[in-house]
Amino acid sequence: MNFSLRTISLLLLISATLLALLAYEKGIYKTYSVDLSRQQQIGLNTDLSQGGQTTADISYSDQGIKLKCNISLEYQWPYCELKIHLAERADQGSFDYAQGVDLSAYTEVFLNIATEGDNSEQIRFYIRNYNPEYTNLNSDGNSLKINEVQYSPNQYPTGKFIPIKDFNVVSWWLQARDIPLELRGVEISNSPLLTIASGGVVDEGPITIIVKEITFRYNLVSKENILFTVIAMWFFSAVIALLLQLKSFRQRLSYSKGQQLKLNDVLVALKLEKAQLEQLAKRDALTGLRNRVGLSEYLLRGEEKAQDHNLPFSLIFLDIDFFKNVNDKHGHAVGDQLLIQFGRIINENIRQQDKLARRGGEEFILLCMETQQDKAITLAQKLCDLIATTVLIDEIMIAASFGVAQLHKGESTTSFLERADNALYKAKTNGRNQVQAAA
Repeated sequence: MNFSLRTISLLLLISATLLALLAYEKGIYKTYSVDLSRQQQIGLNTDLSQGGQTTADISYSDQGIKLKCNISLEYQWPYCELKIHLAERADQGSFDYAQGVDLSAYTEVFLNIATEGDNSEQIRFYIRNYNPEYTNLNSDGNSLKINEVQYSPNQYPTGKFIPIKDFNVVSWWLQARDIPLELRGVEISNSPLLTIASGGVVDEGPITIIVKEITFRYNLVSKENILFTVIAMWFFSAVIALLLQLKSFRQRLSYSKGQQLKLNDVLVALKLEKAQLEQLAKRDALTGLRNRVGLSEYLLRGEEKAQDHNLPFSLIFLDIDFFKNVNDKHGHAVGDQLLIQFGRIINENIRQQDKLARRGGEEFILLCMETQQDKAITLAQKLCDLIATTVLIDEIMIAASFGVAQLHKGESTTSFLERADNALYKAKTNGRNQVQAAA
C-alpha cells in the first residue's frame, strides 16, 4: 500500500465518518408532507351544528390555508376548526374514512402554523383515526379517535417539531365510549382526517389560523445504528490496515496495537455516552409527564425569577388519596391508567406557563410560575373539586390532597419543598380530599 493510496483511504474514511456524524446530528428522515393545495380535501366546521353561532370561512394563498373565524359565545364550548382529509373520496363523492393513511411509523410531526386575533394563544391539532373496533360513523358520527396535542404556535414562528409521544387521546372522547383498555392509547395507523381547531377556552371575537405546512417524519436510521456503523467502519478499517501492515511492515506491529487500543477507547467512550443519555431522560415513562429531572430546570428558573426579580413563585404537591386501595382492588394495570388519566386531567386544566411533573408513585408536583400563594390555592381547590367529581376510568371515582407553598425571599430549595410537603401532609392527616397551604 503506497502513501498516496493510504492517504486517499483515510480521507474517504474520515469523510464517511463526518457524514455519519452529520446524520447522527441531523437525522436521515422519511417524510410525509400533507398536500395543502388540494382544496377539494379541505373543509371547515364550527359550533353551528351544536346550536352555536360561530362562523368561519377558508381562503387560500401562497402562505397556505387561512381559516378566519368569528367566535360567538352562544354555545357553551365555542369552536371553529379546519378539516384536512387524508382519505380520498369514494365513487359517490363522500370521503372514504375507512381508507386513511398509516402514520404509525412516524415519530414526530412538523407544524408551521400561525394565529392572529385576541384568541390566538393556543390551538388544538387532532389526528383522527379509524378502527372498526370502535368506529361506526353511521351510529356515532364522532367515533374517529381523537389524538390531540395543544400548543401555542406563535411561540414557534418558524414551525415546531412535535413528538407523536406527546399526543394524548382526549379524555372526554374516551369517557363517552366503552373502549377496551388496549385500544385507549394513541393510535394513528389508519388516519383519514387531520383537524386544526381553536383553543379549548376562547373569548368572543375574531381569530385567524394560518396553516403553512404539516409534515410527518421518522428517522430511517437510529442514532445507535449510526454509532455502530461508525465504530464498525473504524474497526474493520483498522483490522484491514493491521493485516496489510503485518504483511509488509512487521516492525510496525507495536504501533498497530496502539491504534487498536485507541479504537477500544472510542468504543468504551461511545457506550458511556449512550448510557449517560439514557440516564438523562426527562420524561416519566408511564404518564409522559416530566419527571423530577425534567422539572428541575423549571424549578431553578422559577427560583431565579423570584429571588432576582421579585416575581412570585408557588408550587403545589398533589397526592392521589388511597391509591393503594385502587391497585389492590383493580390491579396495577388499572392503577397505571388512573395515573395517566389523572396527569392528563390536571394538564388540561392548568395554564401554559404552569409545569406538571410526576414526583413518583401517586405523587405529582405542579410549578406555578409568577403566581402568588392565594392564586395557587385557588387553582389547587379548582383541581381538587374537578378530580373529586370526574370519573377517570371504568366508573372509578378518586380524590386527591393538595399542599401549596410560595417561595420566600432568600429561602432555599430544600426549605421550599419541605413546606409544601408539610402542607400536603396536613391535608392528608386532616381527612384528605382538601387543600392546605404552608405557613
